[in-house]
Amino acid sequence: MKDFSIEIHNGEFVAVLGPNGAGKSTLLKILATHIFPSSGVVKVHGEDAFKEGEKIRKKIGYVAHESFLYDELTIEENLRFYAKVFSSEQDFLPLIEIFNLKDWYHTPAKRLSYGLRKRADIVRALIHNPNIILLDELFAGLDEQTRSLLVNHFKEQQEKTLLLSSHSLDLAKQLCGRGIFLDRGNMVKDINF
Repeated sequence: MKDFSIEIHNGEFVAVLGPNGAGKSTLLKILATHIFPSSGVVKVHGEDAFKEGEKIRKKIGYVAHESFLYDELTIEENLRFYAKVFSSEQDFLPLIEIFNLKDWYHTPAKRLSYGLRKRADIVRALIHNPNIILLDELFAGLDEQTRSLLVNHFKEQQEKTLLLSSHSLDLAKQLCGRGIFLDRGNMVKDINF
């Protein structure tokens, strides 16, 4: 990533767009505090994200390309584990209903289709009711029905702040009101849709 500065306000839904290698995933990993930037500062709600990493991570729900679910554990076991990690007392069964996962609740993650696993990973990311949601290529590999389900769910989360990386401007516009365009680690455009 090259030096640039962006400010994202509470309740804003922002798409991070660009071709492969543009830096979209790297930016989200930095914002999620999964990797450190080589320089600069990342502030979340006015606090240094890396000095206050544990505290900041509790405010963030992050869905990456790779799943954070454990293959041998069922959806239920994965969610109970992550609820303990985040010290969350939130009842995740309503999320299981919203994302149509009830029939697979006792299925090991390794036996789930890509789309079901992605939905379970989203529930995992939301289990602690985060204020900030980071979604890396949310729509990649998902069927139209699942994409619509996700768009409808996140549109109802207007009190949240959401960043979505995508290759598709059309899909990003369904959910986001602003787009940040990256190319080889540089921000080349920041526009409202």
